Amino acid sequence: MQLVRLEHRLLGLSLGLVLTTEFQRLNTMSDTIDVNEIFGPTLQGEGSAAGQHCLFVRLAYCNLECKWCDTAYTWAFTPDKATVSNIQYDKEANIHPMAASDIVSELEKLYPIMDRPTNIIISGGEPLMQSRQLEPLVQALDKLDCMVHIETAGTLKPTEYLHQYVTQYNVSPKLSHSGNRTSKRFKPQVLQWFASQSKSWFKFVVQEIGDLIEVDHIVQECNISIDRVMIMPEGIKPSDNLVVARRVAREAINRGYGISFRTHILLWPEVDRGR
Repeated sequence: MQLVRLEHRLLGLSLGLVLTTEFQRLNTMSDTIDVNEIFGPTLQGEGSAAGQHCLFVRLAYCNLECKWCDTAYTWAFTPDKATVSNIQYDKEANIHPMAASDIVSELEKLYPIMDRPTNIIISGGEPLMQSRQLEPLVQALDKLDCMVHIETAGTLKPTEYLHQYVTQYNVSPKLSHSGNRTSKRFKPQVLQWFASQSKSWFKFVVQEIGDLIEVDHIVQECNISIDRVMIMPEGIKPSDNLVVARRVAREAINRGYGISFRTHILLWPEVDRGR
């Protein structure tokens, strides 16, 4: 038994040296990643992986401005954007440039990912705005056997290098009620690409039954498989989430779509960030 423990310890030390060397090499190849917050362990709150154990890496910046966004602190840094979010957030306080190795170290402080790999959710904002910068991070996480999930609005494609290390894409195309103009939020060719990938699941935020008609059009035009579609009721309060869910659930189910609640909102309604 002692010999086995010694072998495991030596293996861990060896892996640590390999990763350290790899981090040093990769960090010289890539820019830092602009991070908003890192938190966990928690549960994935939304989509097909809802309820699964995970850690979150939330990145800064977004190429959209959804009027109901509850993470506007990742992008609403100017007076113009604050007209959408109703709050102008301090850019310096909400953007933290970090190297891939530093991000992994922060994750390890929160949960022993080197011994117990788990899901790492890379969210935003829009993470694929930093697609190239993410390459060394996802490679490092892959070496640790962590599963990498990327949350995206489906307006940008990942780099080929990043793509090979992604376990799952949680694609959330934005509808007209988001307040974004169509040409900005709807990129059919990009969504068709995601639809062609077995790694992709789709999540649509809806407010009314009528929104399902818009979902239907996107699903059909972009060749999205119906069994890969989740309908998520909009709402930042548990009561709102449930009211909308009851309003749209039956129609969504009749279409063959799944339903995703916002689990983190239901469990921790009093927490604004890092839940």
